[in-house]
Amino acid sequence: MPKRRQTVQDLAVAPIRDDIVEAAAAVFSAQGYHAASMQDVADRVGIRKASLYHHVRSKADLLYAIHERLIDLLIAETLAVISTDDDPPVKIRRVMRVAMHLIADHNREVRVFLRDADILEGERWNSIVAKRDLYEDMVAGVVADGVRQGAFADWQPKLATRGLLAMANWGYTWFKPGGPLTPDEVADFFSQMILKGLEKRD
Repeated sequence: MPKRRQTVQDLAVAPIRDDIVEAAAAVFSAQGYHAASMQDVADRVGIRKASLYHHVRSKADLLYAIHERLIDLLIAETLAVISTDDDPPVKIRRVMRVAMHLIADHNREVRVFLRDADILEGERWNSIVAKRDLYEDMVAGVVADGVRQGAFADWQPKLATRGLLAMANWGYTWFKPGGPLTPDEVADFFSQMILKGLEKRD
């Protein structure tokens, strides 16, 4: 079934209280978007459902808010890394640390982001896909810089980027904060594997 067309008005979401978005992420992560209800979110926040509708129009608005906030945070923190004068291998390590810290600190949001994105419709879907593509292009740019500078072999930057991001993304299914490894240790382990594969050999 084709996705419903949306207007610019549909795309816009008025600012929603942080605790409401966080509650929605917790509920959607635990129950799945379709099984969750606005009553569940209201109960999690500790308000009546009627009061919740004073802050947000629909469950779909909450889903979009979760996606938009997470991808905007990821882009901002990754941009801070790639804008430095660090060498590409150092940037790759730092990009992986950003990704693993996002998983550790925002695990529920990441679960919803990666599992429920295709529930978004129309311009909301297009907006999130465009931002995902921008993030991927940012990381691919680091790989391409490494190739140009001779630090990396002549790999396809896009393909290499998808491989390294996939390593981090699945962390939401198994990484446990307070477990035997910190986010930085996991990121550095992944980075070592990635950089060994990317490095140029004479």
